[in-house]
Amino acid sequence: GAYVMFWWCGAEERRLILQRFAVSREVMQTSVEDVFALAAAEGWDDPVARKALQFIERRQRNRAAIEKSPFADLEAAVMAAATQGLSRELVSEIGYLSGVKPLTAAKIMGDPGGEPVAILCKATGLTRPNLRALWRSMRRPETTADGAVHPDWERVQLTYEMLAVDRAQTVLRYWNWSLSSALTPTLLRAIRDGEDEAIDEYSAPERAAALALADNFGR
Repeated sequence: GAYVMFWWCGAEERRLILQRFAVSREVMQTSVEDVFALAAAEGWDDPVARKALQFIERRQRNRAAIEKSPFADLEAAVMAAATQGLSRELVSEIGYLSGVKPLTAAKIMGDPGGEPVAILCKATGLTRPNLRALWRSMRRPETTADGAVHPDWERVQLTYEMLAVDRAQTVLRYWNWSLSSALTPTLLRAIRDGEDEAIDEYSAPERAAALALADNFGR
């Protein structure tokens, strides 16, 4: 719930959510180390086990996406965005390389506050210069008219510094799950058309996705 509320909270509320609810998955990872080996030996055939293990595994980047990508790695895609500007194709590619769906990547990079970009960078192991490059690719300000650090950029940098990688991954993976796994063509149509009563009939994950994405459809 708190991670969904994050999208329409102010800066201070967002900071509190990240401080209080961005939990570590270390205990779970240690507890199921043998399960990873068993699942891999079985070819990841069990969809429920696969989804659960994907949520807590340590690796965030998508190795399969890297093999298919025109870019050598995520860093190269970010630098291309900084040089060329952030196109729809680059947003999708950065999302794939980061281990999230294009819809999730678009929501993150279109967020007015900017904190989700810091979370994406921290979760995927991108460095501070990479964060700056991605910020610039989004044409977001770094300084104010009088030359001071822009409040948005300062807040984004603080968000990057305050979160450990593991906790950032927890947030990013929940967003990816809540924004993409529950969406169906019918739900997308209900979001687009502003059918609040219809949305109320959906499950909790589906309603969470609808609430988080409503602004993107002009509601």
